[in-house]
Parts: sequence; C-alpha cells; structure tokens
Amino acid sequence: MRLLAAAARQPNTPHPLLAALRRLLSTATSSSYDPTAQFLHPDHRRVLSLPASLRHDALLALARLLKISPQCHLALHAVSGGSPSSTPLAARFAAASRLAASASALRPFAAILLAALLPAASADLLSWSSSSSSGCARARYGALRLALHAFLAAGMAAEALHVLARVRRSGNTPSLSALAALLRLLFRGGEVRAAWNVFEEMAARGPRPSLAIFNAMLLGFCHRGMLRLASGLLGVMENKFGVVPDACSYNILTKGHCVFGWSGDAFKLFEEMRTSGREPTVVTYNILVDILCHEGRMEEARMLFDEMEQVGIKANTITFNVLIDGYAKTGRMDEASTAYKEMKVRGLVPDSCTFNILAAGAYKFGHNAAQLLVHDCGMSGSHISAAEGLDVLVCRLCRDGRLDDAWELLHGAIEQGVPVSVAGFNALIATYSKEGLHEAAFQLYRIMNKLGLAPSTHTFNYLLMGLCHQGRLDEAQLVLEHMVSKGYCLSTSFTIYLDASFREGDAVRALKCWDDMEKIGLQPDFIAFSAYVNGLCRLDYVNEAYQAFFEMTTRGLVPNNITYNSIISAFCRAGNMAEALKLQKQMRQSGLVPDVYTSNILIDGLCREGNLNMVDSLLLDMCSNGLIPDTVTYNTIINAYCRAKDMNGAMNFMNKMFAAGCEPDIFTYNIWMHSLCSNHMLNQAGKVLDELAARGCAPNSVTYNTLMDGICSDVLDRAMILTGRLIKMAFQPNTITLNVFLSHFCKQGFGKRALMWAEKLREDSFVFDDATRNIIDWAQREMENDTQASNEDIDRCLFLEFLMFMTYETMHNSRSSKATHVPTDKGFDPAGSNMMTILDTG
Repeated sequence: MRLLAAAARQPNTPHPLLAALRRLLSTATSSSYDPTAQFLHPDHRRVLSLPASLRHDALLALARLLKISPQCHLALHAVSGGSPSSTPLAARFAAASRLAASASALRPFAAILLAALLPAASADLLSWSSSSSSGCARARYGALRLALHAFLAAGMAAEALHVLARVRRSGNTPSLSALAALLRLLFRGGEVRAAWNVFEEMAARGPRPSLAIFNAMLLGFCHRGMLRLASGLLGVMENKFGVVPDACSYNILTKGHCVFGWSGDAFKLFEEMRTSGREPTVVTYNILVDILCHEGRMEEARMLFDEMEQVGIKANTITFNVLIDGYAKTGRMDEASTAYKEMKVRGLVPDSCTFNILAAGAYKFGHNAAQLLVHDCGMSGSHISAAEGLDVLVCRLCRDGRLDDAWELLHGAIEQGVPVSVAGFNALIATYSKEGLHEAAFQLYRIMNKLGLAPSTHTFNYLLMGLCHQGRLDEAQLVLEHMVSKGYCLSTSFTIYLDASFREGDAVRALKCWDDMEKIGLQPDFIAFSAYVNGLCRLDYVNEAYQAFFEMTTRGLVPNNITYNSIISAFCRAGNMAEALKLQKQMRQSGLVPDVYTSNILIDGLCREGNLNMVDSLLLDMCSNGLIPDTVTYNTIINAYCRAKDMNGAMNFMNKMFAAGCEPDIFTYNIWMHSLCSNHMLNQAGKVLDELAARGCAPNSVTYNTLMDGICSDVLDRAMILTGRLIKMAFQPNTITLNVFLSHFCKQGFGKRALMWAEKLREDSFVFDDATRNIIDWAQREMENDTQASNEDIDRCLFLEFLMFMTYETMHNSRSSKATHVPTDKGFDPAGSNMMTILDTG
C-alpha cells in the first residue's frame, strides 16, 4: 500500500482530498485475497480466480491433505511447479486429476490449475481426457469432468462443448454446475443458438433443468435483448418443468425490461411478482428505483424508496447509491448530500461508488459533497478495499485533469501486483476519450484484456464517445458491431452513435441506426427517443420529429423539458408558431413547468415573425410564472427591435435589462453596435466601444468586423480616429474582415483593386470562403467603373487601401508566428490503432 500511495505523490503540496484517500488506502485490508492464486503462474494471477464461495472449503481440504498425504505435495508440485519441459503435460494432467479425486472441494481448484495451462495445452488436454488408457470408466469420467471445468474456467466455450459431447457419448450425465457455467459462457460470447441446443439436450437427456439453469437462460436472453423469449421461458418454467420462479427470476426479467426501455412492463412484472406471492427483495427495489432515477422521475423514485421501509425491506448501500446518483445527475446536490447523511444515520458504510457519485456531482455542479464524504470516511475509520481505493484515486486524478498521474498510479499498481478493477480503467479510458486521445484509450483497452479484465458496457461506451466526438463514425460503427456480436447491453451505445450521426448531419446513418435498433429487438428508452427527436429537430425534419415525439408518448415514455424544447424550437424555426405555442400548453398539462429556455425559444420565434406585441405579452407571462429573463432573453428582444429600426424600443429594453440587474454580454454590445453602424451612428458606436473597455468585456471578431464595416461606410475623418483605436486594441482580423474590405472596394466601384488584393491573398495561401468567391465575381463585373473615379473616390480608395494593408500585415504576421506542435501520447504504443485488431483482442 505504501508503494501505491507513493505512486500518486505530487511534487508540490498534496491535495487534501488525495491525502485523505491515501490514509484510507494505507489502512485498507483486502478481503478478496485468493489463497490458491499462489499456485498459479504469475501471468495468470489476475486472469483466473477461484470463486469466493469455494475458497474456504478448498483451502481447508488442501491444508488437511498436505498434513496427511505426501502424495498431495508431489501432485501439487507437479501441476504448479517447474517448467513445462521439466514436467510433461500428461503428468501435470494426471496430478491435477489425483488432486480432484482426493477431495470434492478440490475439484474447482484442480480445474483452475489446469486452466492456467490453457490455451497452449488445449489439444493435449483434449487428447488426454478422451484417452481410453486413462483407467477405469470412473477415472475416464473424472478426467472428462476435470477437462470440462478447466475449459470453462479458461473461457473456452468451443472446447467445453467438445468435451460435453464426449461426456454424453460415454453415457454419463454432466453436472448442473458445469452446464450452468457453460450456458453463461455461451451467452456471454453471443452463442445463443448453441446455448439453446444445450438447454434442449438437458430437457431431453438430463439432468433436468434446475432453477439455476432457468435463471442462467433468463439472464442470457435478457442480455441479448430477447425479452419475449425470456418472458415465454418464465411462463413455462412452472407449467412444464415444475420449477417455481423465485425473486431472482423476476429480478432478471425486470432488469432486462428496464435496460431495453420497457420500464412500463418492468413495473407490471413487479405487480405480477407481488400478486403471485413472490416477495420483492431489495434487489427488485434497487432495479426499479434506478430506472426511475435514470428517467429523471426523482419524486417517484423517492416514493418507491420510502415504500421499501413500509414493507419491511431495508435499503442497502446500492439503494442509496442509486438514489444519490439520480439526485447528482439532475444537479440536486443538496438532496444528494441529504440522502448521504441519511445513509450514515442508518448505519450503512459508503463505498467507492458513493464517493465517485458525489465527487462527480461536486465537480460538475460546484458542491462540497465530495470533500465532506472523504472527511467522514477518514474520521469514522471506514475501510475500503485496495481495488476500491485505487479506483477512488484514479477517478479523482482524472477529474482534476492529471492524466499522467492517473496512468502512473494505475501502472504502478499493476507492476506491484495491487488488485485493479475495471472501474479504474474505465475512468481513465473515459478521460482519454474526452480529451481526444483515442489511441491511448484503446491501448488501455488492450492492457485490460491482457490482464484478464472483461471490458464492461461502459468501457465500450467511453470508446464510442471518443470516436464519435471526433466524427470517426465508421470506426464507431465497428465498435458497435463488435458489441452486438459479443452480446453487450446496447441501449446507451446506440444512443451515443445515433446522437453523433445527427450531430454530423448524417441523417441517412442516423435513420439506419434507428432501424437497426428495432431489427435486433432493442426498444428505445427515454434517452434514445429524446436523442432521436432532438436529432430530427436539429436537421429540421419537423414532421418526422413530431411523429417520433407522438410515438414516444404513446409508449408511456414521458418527455422532459429538453425534449419539448427541441420540438418547440423546430416548429419556431419552421415558422409554425401556432403549433409551438400549443406544445407549450401541452407541456404544462403534462405536469412540466416551461423553463427559461422554453420562453427564450418562443420569444425568438415571435421575434423572427416581427410579432413584438406578443413578445411583450409572453415576457410578462414569463415573469408572472416566476421565471427571470436572462441575457439571452433580452438580447433576442433587443435584436428584434433593432432589426425593426425601432431604436427607442431597443433602448427601452436595454434600460430594462440594466434595471433587472441582468449584465449585458458581448452579444448584447455587438447587436447594439451593429444597429448603430447600420444607421451611420458611428460616434455612438465609439461610445459603446468605450463602455466595453470600461466594463472589462473583451471585444471579439464580430465586434471588430462590425465596426470595420461601419468605418468603411462612413466619412474619412471619424473613420480614421476609430480605426486607430481599433489597432491599439490589438484587433485580430479574420476572413470575414477581408471580405468586408473587398466588398467595400466593389461598393465604391474599385473592382480592380479588389481583384488585385484577392490575387495577393491567394498567392499568400489565405483561405477563401464562398462569400470571398462571390465578392471576386462581383469585382470582375465592377472593373469597368475603376477609371471613372473622382478625387473624393480616390481618397476613399486610398483609405480602404490603408485599412486593407494594415489588416493584411496583421494577419500575415500572425500566421508566420504560429509554431506547429504535434502532441504525442507519451508511454503508449500507437501501433494499436487498427480498430479490428484492437477489438479482436477482446
């Protein structure tokens, strides 16, 4: 533990949060130590592990045999000691078989020892287990059974099926535990047909499927999204096989319906469970509270949480984590902290998940919940395991943006043999993806696989997010296809890919993604529907968006403010204000309260139509409902009055804005400045520029270009003064600035000068946009007027030449001073960037 703490040390004074976490780590005790791991090769310690429920009996049996049987020493040394060359494989297999035969509690241990030799020794193990010279029928069956469990422990489904067929041919019946493990392995690998064949063979030839077998089948079908098959299997369990479903059976199916967007059916199962006499467990309530929190229905989640105590079910740490997470993700950090305190009052100990939830919420919403939690843990002497403590440290370092420290900590833990978990890897992968370091993220994925840590759905979702944020949708599609083939939960994954397709403006890809969800039996949940509606609205497919919105409500999925705002905004952009206002009323009727964003959207739509009277009415309605207009509200209205040439009305709202204590931003000043320049009120525009400087509000390129456009249209003496002030304020021109000057050359009849400057800019490799090319076409048409200019026109041309020269010099110097720096991912091998190669390693 001291090494782990040292790996996270900082050169400066350590952060108090990290110091507290190190104290927790220094006192943490690992309760997950596997004593049998010492007999495995070091490369396999984190790949293979004896189940915790079997460790105690296996350890006692091994200790007893080591005391009374010298042969046990020899067998153990033969299997786990020496090199393959010094001990032939057949001798190792035979020694493992003797261990398994000496005590039933040692059978799983012997299987683990053999699994450590796989896959290199697969062919030899298959040959040895089926050899007719290996002894009597009982010994042959023992060898086959041992080989079957070894292949299952190593995750080699094809070889396990091969051994299972030999067991059947020998006239023996495989154990239920082996078949349950095989079913789980097949479903995990997406081999649904093979799993069904194993189940059918059990029904026909034995052993008779048990409750554990049925639950394994239910879990497999639910993971693959085959909810109808799972529901049908639940129905025939009792009627055909006489196996009564238990709470676990219902919990599996309830969770499946929640994951795949059928929360309504999940609650129907909950009622069916209670009416059939199966008492819900804390797991049942955790599942349902989680889905309510996931959908943002926090009041209902709290009511269900309170119901638990009324029916005599005690909430556990997971229940509180789910509730705290729901509050934290909706920004209700005070309620999250209250729930945390309630958790402590009930005597429950927060775990690393509790900390990460509160830390993430505090980081996002600026709350002190995370510091309070660490202080409480340190004062109360709460213990977390080494893996949990490592996760906490890695997550906190990632949130602080200290990626090198986080990787050094994780890498040091691996080097020192400290237990690592998927959660720590996921935190770092998520941060790398967010920062656009996808090669580093995929390299971590490869390291996970080498350590034998199975990537979770979250792992792939973080990789998907990274690729989608960079617009690499073809590679993201490969990741998604890989997840489908491996049977991962895909609801969130498809939503990420769907939203990214819409953001890239690729409607065809997005619609295909939506259809693919239906083809694989994935029912869109609330978030998926919201992303679909929002994406269609973003691309102005208003009718299709409204149809999807209607389908969403008919499925019992309640749209939230964000969904309503998206479709209201789409109708406003389409000029259909009547439908937009009708949706606002519908929003109120459904129990939602329109927020400031809703009002701003409607005000913008009315301003676009020039319906300023109704804008005033909506603003009053907004204030009467307790909503405070923000800067966007005032900017929208001021801009509308300016476009209507009503400067008095615009000034009136500027005064209202100041009176309400709403601070104008750069957009407010740009709107006002544009209106003044358009009305040739350059002196007033100069005063606005002074006010900007006095308020410490930095002008942007729009400010400068607006003023430059006004300068070029004004008389020379005032324009020269204002130009000098702009140059002193470190004016940074851009392509739009050049377009302003080129267009004014054309407006004044100096097309030839515009073409000359355009040619100079092209020689210097300046980037032209469509507007620049249109201006050049205009200049070619205006060339004939160049020779007919008066003296006054010539003065203006010289002034424009001066401005153009100053702008060109500024841009040229700025371009030449920029250095090119290509960042590299230190410590990572970019050779892993081939997507199919990376995914195939998993």
